[in-house]
Amino acid sequence: MPLGNGTKDYPSGDEVQTVIRWHPPKTWDGLSSVQLNAALTEIEAGLPNGQRYSNDGNATDRAAWPIIQRHCPDRTEHQAREIIKTWVKSGLLIREKYDDPVARKPRYGLRVDNSKRPQ
Repeated sequence: MPLGNGTKDYPSGDEVQTVIRWHPPKTWDGLSSVQLNAALTEIEAGLPNGQRYSNDGNATDRAAWPIIQRHCPDRTEHQAREIIKTWVKSGLLIREKYDDPVARKPRYGLRVDNSKRPQ
């Protein structure tokens, strides 16, 4: 941005860099059913080691929200978590107990109710 401080000896004056404020898209704006169904398919498949993805806030390697970001890369972590939370609340994602083959104990993981998938 020009500062408007030009002089006879320096007619162009100085310029400074500036930023333009960025606003993230609203959580659901612009998401296609193709993107959402691809994320749901990956969540339903689970991890390659047989573990299920989780919606628990402290989940790390089993967290489901990064799947949303993989298929919807312009969404923030907060937005991805909000999508997972909405899907659990609506019953599209079902939190159920399963036998974790890695931890060798019962754990909760996510499954998809295919009858509620986005059209």
